[in-house]
Amino acid sequence: MQAQHIPQWLLQLDSMKHSAPEQSQLILTEHQGEFTHQPDEVKAYWLRQQAAIHSALGQHQQQQQAARQALELLSDTESALKVEVWYELGYALEMQLQHSEALRHYQQGTALATLLDNEKLILRGQINQAAIISEQNDDQQALTLLKAVYQRAELLQDTEILAEVNSQLGLMYSSLAFEDDAVAFLQRALSLYKQLGWVKSEIAVLFNLARTYSYQEKYQPALAHFYLMLQLCLAADDNVNLYHAYLGLAITSAEMGRTEKALGYIEKAEQYLTLLQSSYHVQSHHYEKALIYRDLAQTSLAMQQVILAEQAVKQPAEQADHVALAITLLRAELLAQQDQYQKAYVALYQFVDGFQLLRNKENELALEHMRLEFDSERQQVRTSLLEAENELNALRLQEVERKRQIQLLWLAFLACFTLILLGIVLWQFSRRPAKAARAKTDLP
Repeated sequence: MQAQHIPQWLLQLDSMKHSAPEQSQLILTEHQGEFTHQPDEVKAYWLRQQAAIHSALGQHQQQQQAARQALELLSDTESALKVEVWYELGYALEMQLQHSEALRHYQQGTALATLLDNEKLILRGQINQAAIISEQNDDQQALTLLKAVYQRAELLQDTEILAEVNSQLGLMYSSLAFEDDAVAFLQRALSLYKQLGWVKSEIAVLFNLARTYSYQEKYQPALAHFYLMLQLCLAADDNVNLYHAYLGLAITSAEMGRTEKALGYIEKAEQYLTLLQSSYHVQSHHYEKALIYRDLAQTSLAMQQVILAEQAVKQPAEQADHVALAITLLRAELLAQQDQYQKAYVALYQFVDGFQLLRNKENELALEHMRLEFDSERQQVRTSLLEAENELNALRLQEVERKRQIQLLWLAFLACFTLILLGIVLWQFSRRPAKAARAKTDLP
């Protein structure tokens, strides 16, 4: 799509959406009356910007809706814009824990980016895919993919891609308990996002940095990064990430044994909980608050939070994830503290059953991955055998041709030899009358 077809104010949102999504959303709202009068390609670009703004604001249901509308307008086109819309839709679904569908859309976008030979979009797609693969408990494959992207990003020297891959690698190494490596990648990502002026991304990296320091039990640097994150959120009027900043301060304070402070922070975070659209975040919030109440020996209040966490589950598939299992185990512990041992046993049995179900699911994914690898290896073997057979057939043809050429040479040789013999015989026959005549003349 040519840029001259797009209104200038809409083009300006391309940079603003990363630093001031709230203001960008207001600008879109002010121009909403112009939308219906635009050609389809401009409408699609408009909706893609809208989806990205919703993403920055944590409004993933609206992001999904805008991306789907844009795809309908782009159904008959193959363009970089369509790739970006696929990625927006994939991210919206990823944030709603619909990982399989999200991965499918990321793959569609990456395939189209490959067709268009757009290296930057290819790398973005692979970064997105690595995040999903990691969520599906295949950290090794995700890490291998990210390392390959990192090497290509270094060659490309695109600041945006470098920032994204460093951020994702930092998150990956943090989850794998390689905290020193994680900090190095996250610090570089933070520097690159500052260079770009992407405040929302800076905030996200600060959160991951703070949590990584917390995993290392370096609580003071963790608190310092959460406070810095808090200041940026207040300056940017970012209420969604303000929730995460307060939650991070609450969790770190609890880990330091400052339980009263932790309760104060998590109650501040709760003021912004309604802004979150992910049931996962709601679950996690009530679980963390239940842990704080448990540490304060307020078992009844902790149990209330466990019930709220369980009620936050919207999809049956979520009941067997790690957070849901942690909630079930906490329920068993709290019931035992209340001397309700029979109910505690039932909850503990549910935990064991859910844990086994989760392991089976992970094993199924691992087996499916192994099957795909085996199929790939078997196909490679078949290809190698076919290539070897083709080479053998080619050699056979060469041998047949060589033998044919030798036969022709022999035939030519025999023909020449026969001609020579025939010549000699004819010459001999031609000499006999002359000899006979000479013999007669020699008689007395």
